Parts: sequence; C-alpha cells; structure tokens
Amino acid sequence: MARPVPADLEDALAATPAARDRFWALAPEQKDAWVAYVERARFPRARRRRVAETVRRLAGPRAAAVQERGDVVALPREDWAMWLAGLALLAGLAAFLVWLTVFRNGNDQTASAVVVSSAKTTVPKVTGIRYQAAQFQLKEAKLTSSLTQTNSGKPKGIVLKQVPLNGKTVQQGTRVALVVSKGPAGVAMPDLVGLAAADAARALRERKLVATLEQTPSTEAPGTVLAQDPKPGKRAKPGTRVTLQVAKGQASVAVPDVTGQTQQDAQNALRQAGLGAKAVQVPSSQPSGTVVAQNPSAGTKLARGSSVRLNVASSRGQTTTTTATAGTTTSGATTTAARTTTTPAGGNDYTGLRLADAVQRIASGRQQVIVQYVTSSQPAGVVVANSRAGSKERLQVSAGAKPKPSQNVPDTTGEDAQTAQQDLQSAGFSVVQVSWPVSDSSSDGMVVYQSPAAGGQVPQGSAIVIYVGSASGG
Repeated sequence: MARPVPADLEDALAATPAARDRFWALAPEQKDAWVAYVERARFPRARRRRVAETVRRLAGPRAAAVQERGDVVALPREDWAMWLAGLALLAGLAAFLVWLTVFRNGNDQTASAVVVSSAKTTVPKVTGIRYQAAQFQLKEAKLTSSLTQTNSGKPKGIVLKQVPLNGKTVQQGTRVALVVSKGPAGVAMPDLVGLAAADAARALRERKLVATLEQTPSTEAPGTVLAQDPKPGKRAKPGTRVTLQVAKGQASVAVPDVTGQTQQDAQNALRQAGLGAKAVQVPSSQPSGTVVAQNPSAGTKLARGSSVRLNVASSRGQTTTTTATAGTTTSGATTTAARTTTTPAGGNDYTGLRLADAVQRIASGRQQVIVQYVTSSQPAGVVVANSRAGSKERLQVSAGAKPKPSQNVPDTTGEDAQTAQQDLQSAGFSVVQVSWPVSDSSSDGMVVYQSPAAGGQVPQGSAIVIYVGSASGG
C-alpha cells in the first residue's frame, strides 16, 4: 500500500514545479522510498533538511536526465557514522554530568544527598476543604497530590478522603492521594410549575432530560404546567423522563338558538351543547314558560360549561282550559281517553301540562311545588295529577311506562344556581329553575328550595325543580 505523502513534503514540492512533476512521475515504489526517507528523520530540524534535499535532488538537471532514461533517482545515503558519532557524544555528555553530580566532592555530595532523602514532614488535614486549598496546604508541607473524583452528597470540589491520613510523618515529596467530590449524581430537577409547556420542555432539554406532557382540564391558561414528577430539587440521571401535567384548553361551543322554546326544552338543548342555563322570569305577552330572549345570542362561541341567560315569560295569571289525555292500564292493555279539565273552584288543575309549565304557573301565584314521580302511560315529564299540600302544590309527574333506574337526588340548597345545575346534571338529572323572591340579600342567586328533596330516589333523567332566590323580587 502506497505511503501517504506528508503535508510538509507536499508543500515543498508544490513550491518547485520541476521537483513536483518529477516526483509524481516516479514509480510508486520510488515515491514510497522518498517518503520513507523524509519520515525517518527523528527531529524536526533533520526532517526539514531531508525535505529540502528531496526537492533539490528531484529538481536538478541530473534528475531530469535520469527520468528520461527511466532509471531510479538515487536517494541520499544515510550517514550512519554521523548518527553514531552523535550518540557517542551524547553518551559522553551524560557520563560527565553523572560524574559531576555524584562523584565530584563525593563526601560533601553524599552528606547532602543523605540530608535530602531523610527530610521529613507532617501530613496536614485537608479533608472537608476545597481541592485548591488542599493543594496549597500540601505544597506548603512539601508534599504532592493525586486526584480521584467521585459522586457524593458533599458539594463539588470538597476533599472527601486523603491517604496518608493527617498527622502522619512522611518524607518530603510524598504523594498524598485525594478523593474529591463531583457533587450528587445526576442533575437537579428545576421547578417548572407555572411555566409554559414549551419553556419547561426547553429547560429539561438543556439538562438532558426528556419531557412527557399530559393534558389536564384546568381553569389555568392552556399550556401552563400544573404539576411535575419528579418534584423540584430531586436529582435525576440524564435521559430521565419528567412528566408534566399541562392545562388543557377548554373547547368552545356555539350557543344554540333556544328562543321560542319552553324553558325545559331550552335548558335541555343547552345542556346537550355543553352549556349551562340561568333562567330569569320576565313579563311578556308570550305564553308562560316560553324563552323570549337569550344572552349570549345564538351562534356565539363560549367555553364549554359556560352559562347562558334565558329570559322566560312569566305567567299572566290567566285561567285557561287545557285538553290532555290520560291513560289507564288494565290487564296489560292500555286504553286512552280524552278528558277536558277546567279551573276548579278551589284552584287550578295542572294535569296534562309539562312539569316546567306547571311549575312556572304555580310560581306566579307565589306557590312552591312538591314533585312526585310515578309510573304512567303518559309521556315522561307530564303532570298526571295535582293536589294541595298545605301551602304547596303537590304534582304527580309521569316517569313513563318503564321508568329508568332510580338514583339519589343530591342536596343543592345553599348552592348558587350554576353550581346546583351542574351538580344535578352530573348526577343524571335535568333541571327546572324558578326565580323566587327573598328578603335576605345573602340568599340572592342561591337555591332556597328544591323538589324532589335531597336523598329521594328519582328515576334518572327526571327533572329536579330548584327555586333560586331573587332579592329584587323578580
């Protein structure tokens, strides 16, 4: 395999075109011989001489004639005699120096050597101090040191151990082995809580740690780090995965158009869209219980879980005639008969009305209701019977022919309207909300009464009536 041409030889040949052309025209074995000739030089000065000699010989007219004949351009002879003479001179010089330092004035030098070899010193205590300070103290005691580093709970650079131990008497120049702390293993975990996820991930990358993000619902700004594992201050090896819990942005939803619907239907539509409802009774010429306005308007984008205000027409106190159907079940067969109910002398008949409509009418007369769900062939949510119960109106409401499984009703009294609605909906119920006048301003906006009462067993999906205090009387 051809030897590579060293850079210094190549630069010298490039400076003399004739030598360069003749060199590259040589046979491969001849080029290798010239390269070997240059590389056999042991010292920089000798190498420079050989490079110059190579260029001179290849650039000369004799080399041109030899090249034309096809002969080998002869290498300079190795002057081994000169090398031998040089080595002999160096050996003689070394022998002279040995004689000068050892044998001249033998008695005096021997005595001096004995004094140096027997000089003693005491090893100082250097554990617990910084390595630089330990080196200085050992130097002052005419001692040297060696360094070994290891991970430790001690701060970086603190001497953990020394050999020989302090107090030992040793010869001057003795090497003291020092074990020095590299600090705790791994890297310290930064405090990332409150940072943006991108900034937290960057801080971890700078420490050669890996970020793993987990989206978590939160009211914090989307992308904010809520928690981390491992905790701040812990130490971890490079490559460790750090779990960051990051606030998840709440999806926005479009507000549906519920104007013209009954309060119950409007609330159901908003709930299906992922929104809450706040119903407010307002005077209106429209039928009682009808949503006459909403805020925000239809199409507005809101965060999921936000509340929409519903202006619901209050009762005009009119006496009405209602036509409804009632079903009777006999031997597994259901017969349906039509009946017409009018306002009885002692009060109103709410049978056939939807629960929300009946409740709003009763509330206009400053009465609350007691709701009882019963199995009936009537559609679920329709009042099938009513009667007075003291100052309240008892309503028997259809749960359908095959009611859903029953569930405990949560207690929402004392909660604000939105929280109560969320609690009831989370438990699997729908909500009928009624504004109820209160004289105590602390009850404004709070649930003052609910029916069915807390703890009752009610079929899932049934409506729970809540009365929300209104200090303004409306």
